[in-house]
Amino acid sequence: MVNADILRTACHHDVCQHCYDMASRNETRQIRALDLKEFQREDVVPALGCSELMVDEEDLVCEGPCKQPLVFDKTIIIPCCGAKMCEDCGTKWTNGRDFCDAGKCVVKESSKKKKAPDMSRQPCMGSMSCEQEVLRNFPSEFECDHDVCVQCIGTMLDECEKSGKSPMCPAKTCGIPYRCESVLALAAQFPERKGFFSKFTLQAKFSMQTLRDDSISNVLHGSLNAMTGQKFSLKIGQCDDDDGGMPLEYVRGGSLGDLIREIRRVLKIFATDKIYGYYRVDDGKKKTLDVSKETIRSSCAALNINENTTILVDTTGIVARPKKQ
Repeated sequence: MVNADILRTACHHDVCQHCYDMASRNETRQIRALDLKEFQREDVVPALGCSELMVDEEDLVCEGPCKQPLVFDKTIIIPCCGAKMCEDCGTKWTNGRDFCDAGKCVVKESSKKKKAPDMSRQPCMGSMSCEQEVLRNFPSEFECDHDVCVQCIGTMLDECEKSGKSPMCPAKTCGIPYRCESVLALAAQFPERKGFFSKFTLQAKFSMQTLRDDSISNVLHGSLNAMTGQKFSLKIGQCDDDDGGMPLEYVRGGSLGDLIREIRRVLKIFATDKIYGYYRVDDGKKKTLDVSKETIRSSCAALNINENTTILVDTTGIVARPKKQ
């Protein structure tokens, strides 16, 4: 679902458009059931453990003098004040016009107290018995869910600066290194530690735009045997894979840009996904693979990418250890 398809209910639940529409159809059945003096609680918010109605029960009753249940196809809404009335009350209330008389708009005072969003202070989980206010919207998505305060983060950064480690969650039971986005947020929060954060690579620069190549390449047609001799199999994977990667067939004369595009396709890395780096492993030695406008047209043979090479893609965003000064 995209953001435009997510709707916020009165009880502060985020519901997709499909589920909202399905529950709204149940509202129609309930309104008709009320007309038959029956009541079916089918139109509750489609969220686990929530029993709130999609609409206020008071919205199902005529706001005119009769105060009777509304009928689905015999309900009118007065534009000036938004009051819902049956046809008879609406006609009498407005004297046959479209709007209420001056100063006679319906002022609805709900007797049902709406749920307020939870504004209670979240406890800091960075250290035992810490009661400081936590840093909101931190860490970034796809990370641990430990809420921590600025003081605990500062203590953690002091320890990381002394030990040469990457910034990590201060919770003693966690200690997972923070991803690039969270470290960038910390760099903005602690400008006085600019020297420490400058030791890390904190940019996700490897987008599909890097692989764009508008040049026209000549296609060389050769015999089947010659093309077969061009083929080789290398291993590809992501940096956090534990299975040693997977095989990929390619040709020695193929460009690095086409190889990277094929790797992203096979690993199902989408155009909008962030890439934090490409690496190559030869004979057990890992080093950065230069993927740039200058190298994407180079052939695998020229870059010495062969059967003994493994290409790894970093999609985790875990920042590397500081470089030695």
